[in-house]
Formats: sequence, C-alpha cells, structure tokens
Amino acid sequence: MVKKNDNNQKNSPFKTTQAILTFGLTVGFLLIACGIFLGLMVVQGPELTETVFAAVGHWWWSFLIFSLCGIVLLAFLLAQAFVWPMKKLAKVMRTFEEDPLTKERVKPVGYNQELNDLGTVLNDTMGQVQNLIQSQQDFVSDVSHELRTPVAIVKGHLNLLERWGKDDPEVLDDSLSSSLAEIKRMEVLVNEMLQLTRAEKLTVNSEQDHTAVWPVVDRVYHDFQILHPDFTWSFDNSLSKESEVAIRPDHLEQMLIILIDNALKYSTERKEVHLALAQAGAWIEIGVQDFGQGIAAEDLDRVFDRFYRVDKARVHQPGGNGLGLSIVKKMVAAYGGQVQVESALGSGSSFRLRFPMVKKLTSVDSEPAGEEKNEEE
Repeated sequence: MVKKNDNNQKNSPFKTTQAILTFGLTVGFLLIACGIFLGLMVVQGPELTETVFAAVGHWWWSFLIFSLCGIVLLAFLLAQAFVWPMKKLAKVMRTFEEDPLTKERVKPVGYNQELNDLGTVLNDTMGQVQNLIQSQQDFVSDVSHELRTPVAIVKGHLNLLERWGKDDPEVLDDSLSSSLAEIKRMEVLVNEMLQLTRAEKLTVNSEQDHTAVWPVVDRVYHDFQILHPDFTWSFDNSLSKESEVAIRPDHLEQMLIILIDNALKYSTERKEVHLALAQAGAWIEIGVQDFGQGIAAEDLDRVFDRFYRVDKARVHQPGGNGLGLSIVKKMVAAYGGQVQVESALGSGSSFRLRFPMVKKLTSVDSEPAGEEKNEEE
C-alpha cells in the first residue's frame, strides 16, 4: 500500500515539467496583467478608472473569467510547445530500451537549438551502441561458426578411437594428427581474436612512439627471405634511415608480417613478393605486392571484414582464419594511418600502408632562444 502511494506521488501530473511550466507562466502572465492594470490606473487617474469600471461593471466578472482562462490556455500551449520534444525524446529512448536495434530516431527540433542538439547527441549515441551490438552479435556468430567445424572434427576422431580406432595403429596416428591440427587451428584462431580485441582497444601515444621505418621493414624483409628461400624477393626503398612515423616498432612489424604472410599464402603459382618504401608528401607509404590469384572487384570492400576469406577453399587450412587484415585495419586506424588495396583477379594484389611522417626539429629550431641571442651578440 505504501509503495502504491509512492508510485502515485511519483506519477502525479502536478509534478510534471509541463504542469510546473503552465503554473509558472500563468502566474507570470497574471503579474504582467496586474502591472499593466495598475499602470493604467496611475496614468489615467482615479476618475477615469471609476468611469471605466462603471461602464463595464455589468460584465466585469465574465471578462475576468475569460481572461484567466485565456491566460491559462496560453501558458499551457507554450509549455506544451516546450515539453513536446522532450516527450518524443523520452518515447524514443523507451523504444530503444525495449529494442536496442530499433530504427526510430529523435526528430530535429527547429525552434529549440538546445533540444535539437540533445536529440542529435542521443541519435549518434544510439547509432554507436547499435553498431557495437551488431559487431558483438556478428563476432559471436562468426566465432561460433569458426569453432564448430574443428570441434566437430576432433569429436568425430575421438568417437572413432573410442569405438575401434585405437586398436588400429594407422587409424590412431591419422586421428591424432588430424585432431592436433584442428586444435592448433583453434589455438591460432583464439590468438588472432585476442590480437583483434587488443587492436580495437589500442591506445596510442604519438608523442613517444616514434619508429624509423626503414630498419623495421628491412629486418622483416630479410627474415622472410631466410624463411622462404623458394620465393623471389625484391625491395625498393627511397626513404632515408631517419624517416620516422608515430607508431610502436612491434606494431609496425606485426602489420608487415600479416601482409607478407597473406601474400605468401595466396602466391601458389608465381612465387614472388615485392616490398616498397616511399614518401608521398607528408606521408610514408609501405607497399606489399604479390603476384598470386588476386581479388575480385566485388570482394575488395570485404577483405578487411572479420573471418572473410577470398579463397573459400582455405577455410580448413591452418592460419586461414580471415582475421589478419582486420587486425591490420584496426591498428592502422588507431595510429591515424590508411590502408589501401589494389587487385585484379589472376594478377595479384598490392596492399599499401600510409602513415603521417613525423616532422623532426632542425638543429636551429631546437636551440634555446638564449643561445641564439648569445650567438648574435
């Protein structure tokens, strides 16, 4: 009973913003009317006032009642005009609470800039939350789909061994090797998902994280030359060793490894990889080109999506989880860079990383002002 009374008090119409505004505006209009009336009495004098009262005395009370009703109605309409957008906003938020993926949005308010700005902020916030929800749903769906196959394979081999396969050495070896391969694939998938999560939450300190590009690229290039001697490698470099970008060296190395490893996997016939370094204005460009199977035009917009594979035949191959390019895109965006891709089906692909070049102070600029004055003297 006490809770019911509390709810009734909370939902009382007399405590709404519209009721408070209506009451306040009514009192304000009445005070203005009284002020005008008193002002006329002072200006016109008491004799003229008595004459006016005598002339309208027979319908004075009717005039007073209609005036009060008019003032209250005007105050109500003005309060309604102010509160109506807030009611619509509250309705949209309740709808969003019931259905987080709703398409309903707060409409613009042309006559109230503050409420219009508030509606714009809420619309942007709802859009961001919905993007996060959709990304989470897609992520869970994709991970479930990716793990379903290796789990089913491992389960099938274990069931086979449990029934009769453990007595056959050949079947036992085959089942164990297949199960270990799928477990390794799941391990790679989990590690890549962790890397993608870290890339999405990457915090950047552009003032401290400065890296010379040429030494990092050169080191990765020679490492892959040693690991894959069956490939033809080339490296074009027009940068100086001092050219720097605002990025941690391990992150730059990680992105290069992903792109080069991707180039190796899809170069099945023409085993050739080309790396390039160049400066384009205020940007440093890092290119990785292969001459493999290439990417169709309809797939170019999706190659950076999670778990997307251009070659569907690689779904069950170790390392082919389709997360590498997503990690690269997230890391590049975190550092304020750009990643571009050009490809033609059957002719290979070219990925280009672009980062703003760090401007170094010259020796003259870095000298204290006092030293400059001393030199001038």
